[in-house]
Amino acid sequence: MDIKLSVDIIESYLDLDRKPVGVKFFFDKDEFKKFDVPQRDRKVTYCNSVQLASKGKSMKLTKENQACPNGAMALKMREIPEPMASGKARFSKNIYHNIEISKSISDSMLFLKEEPVGYAVMPLDDYEEAPHVVIVVSSPYNIMRIIQGHAYFNGYTSNLRTCGLQAVCQDLTTYPYNTKDINITLLCPGTRLVANWKINEIGIGIPFEKWYEVVEGVKETANPFERNNMKEGIVERLKERGLDASVIRFNENYDDGSYSGGKIEIKE
Repeated sequence: MDIKLSVDIIESYLDLDRKPVGVKFFFDKDEFKKFDVPQRDRKVTYCNSVQLASKGKSMKLTKENQACPNGAMALKMREIPEPMASGKARFSKNIYHNIEISKSISDSMLFLKEEPVGYAVMPLDDYEEAPHVVIVVSSPYNIMRIIQGHAYFNGYTSNLRTCGLQAVCQDLTTYPYNTKDINITLLCPGTRLVANWKINEIGIGIPFEKWYEVVEGVKETANPFERNNMKEGIVERLKERGLDASVIRFNENYDDGSYSGGKIEIKE
C-alpha cells in the first residue's frame, strides 16, 4: 500500500465530505525550502489551514504565517506566556471552576518540544513522502469506523483525551505526534468559528506510523459493521476507483441474531 492507494481505499470505505489531511513538520531550513509547495503569503490560523487542505488546498507555513496564538504555542512557534501556563488566563475567563483545574489543562496538553522551521498542510494524497500526522474531520459515524479500524489491530482505545479546547492544533496534531497514537476531538468554539466546520463534524488525528493499519482495519471491518445500505455505497465507490468490490458481502453483520423483539416504533 502507498499513500495514494490508502486514500483511495479510505475514501471508498467511508463516505467522506472532506479529504484526509497530512501535516509534515520541517526542522531543516533547506528541506523546508526545497519542499515544492507554495508558502502562504499571509497569516492563517493553523486549524483554518487544515480546513482548507481538507478541501484540496496545499500550503507551507512558518512562524510569520501564524494567526492564532494558541495554535502557535502548540507548534512551538510562540512561547507559552505565564498566565496561560499557570492557569490564570483561562480561569479569568470563567472557562474552569478554579485555577487548579485551569492549570491542569495547560499541564496536560502535549505541544511540540522543538520549534520547526515550518510545516506543510496538504491533502494526504498530494504527498509523495510520509507526513507526520493524518487528520480526518468528518461525521461521528465515520470517526467511529476509523476507531473500529484502529481497534482491529490495536484493541481497546484507552488513551483518548480532549477538553474542547485547542482541538485541531493539540488534540489532532501535537498530541498524536508526541504519543504516536490516535486521538479524537469534538472540536472547540474557536476552530468552529475560524475554520467553519459543520456543526455535526468531529475529528481524529492519526500518526502516520499507524495510518496504513487503520486503513486496512477499516477495510477488514466493513463486512461485520456496515449495514447493507452503506455497503451499496462502498461497492459503488470501489468500482469508481477500479478497486475490488467483490470483497463486500451483503446480509452479514457481527450482530446477526443477537436481538429479540424487534425495533420499538415511536409514533410522532
